[in-house]
Amino acid sequence: MKNLSISILNVENIPYFLGKLKEIETKLQKRKIDNLLDITIHFDVMDNKFVPNNGIDIEKIKVVKEYGYYMDTHLMVEKPIEDDYIDKTIEYGCNDITIHYEIENFENVLKYLIDKKKKLNGNLKIGVSIKPKTDILVLEKYIKDIDKVLVMSVEPGFGGQKYIPDATEKIEALKNKYKDIFVQVDGGVNKDTFHLPVRANCDSAVVGSYLTKNVDVLEDNLNILNIIKGIEEQPKEANIEFESRTLQTQKGGYAQGDILLGIKVPRLRKLSKMWYNIVSLNTLSYFIKSDIHDYRRFAVFCLVNMVNENNKSVIKEFIDENIVYLNNWDLVDACVPICIGKQIKNESDEYIYSILREYTKLENIWTKRIGIVSLLYIAKENRKEVVFKAIDDVFYEDFHLFQKASGWVLRELYKVNPKDTLEYLVNKNKYKKIPSILKSYATEKMSIQEKNKLK
Repeated sequence: MKNLSISILNVENIPYFLGKLKEIETKLQKRKIDNLLDITIHFDVMDNKFVPNNGIDIEKIKVVKEYGYYMDTHLMVEKPIEDDYIDKTIEYGCNDITIHYEIENFENVLKYLIDKKKKLNGNLKIGVSIKPKTDILVLEKYIKDIDKVLVMSVEPGFGGQKYIPDATEKIEALKNKYKDIFVQVDGGVNKDTFHLPVRANCDSAVVGSYLTKNVDVLEDNLNILNIIKGIEEQPKEANIEFESRTLQTQKGGYAQGDILLGIKVPRLRKLSKMWYNIVSLNTLSYFIKSDIHDYRRFAVFCLVNMVNENNKSVIKEFIDENIVYLNNWDLVDACVPICIGKQIKNESDEYIYSILREYTKLENIWTKRIGIVSLLYIAKENRKEVVFKAIDDVFYEDFHLFQKASGWVLRELYKVNPKDTLEYLVNKNKYKKIPSILKSYATEKMSIQEKNKLK
């Protein structure tokens, strides 16, 4: 996706909106984030004849031009020539005009635009839009004369409609059939549907009410679209079949229903490094709640960066609010040692234990693992008393993911305090045989002589 064309059809105060948009763009450009969406402004012009609605005042083109934005005009009108829409659009300063294939005098209007383009020395982009029920094959004889195809993903005329999935197939077909044609999609595009045209290799998406309805969240919503583009356009190099098995996304698995895109973890970490200092927790809440596992990975990597470099204390609250979405070992293990453990490490043993006990006493497997794995940072600080006390609560758990996590924590404590860690394990083994998986992880760094003491 190259371009985001923002429809200002429902914007009441255009100068204020464009001013805020410029501020956000400037902020992002200063951060030097790779591969941002190019922002242009889209005019939905209607005559209450071709579609049963009135569109934006075409003269507003002059207002937008003052802000330096590239503009494209979508003429949903029955008589673009006779009613002076084409000439006025060009006069006011827009040189990107799209007409509808479905108008009665389409071929004559297209010829008129072609002639205009010649008179303007090629300084005019000609687009043709097709309604949802129009087959792309109707464009075959005209494709050499046009620069852009606008695929309507809703019935034209009104904002706020739902994206029609068939539009994605049309986009894919057009990009496969006509390699050089610029393809744009319009209708129902928002944070929940934007990935569809991106995956279809669409060049541009028209977005309206999702971005214009509430200027107060414009930055968050625009960031979401940029991040979706950034994630979706990453190379798909990971072994999805292997990941599906290890994360148990198959039917009956503990992550049933998760969608894997096949993006390698280092690429998501790199992307999070670019964004974590810009995005709000409100933005990350969209990604942490996604069915797409790669989106949730991106979110937790951002959270880790926030704590490591900014020590944001609100991260634990954010995790508690969204704990149900940390529903796999990779998300828990990447996130909570830093985002919870680091934030509570300077508290008293009693406080740390009370916090972690709130997690470990619950039956949800991931919440309990959060409580255990949060001890990793505490163990590295040699806080042996609270580590032993918290591990006592889960030491003999049967579930392998709890055993692994407990063993992992004790291994980290052993690195800084081998004597007390070994003594703790010896005493535990006298009471009851140590679970084999926990023992394997906990003794990984021990000598043969130390391991023999546990037999």
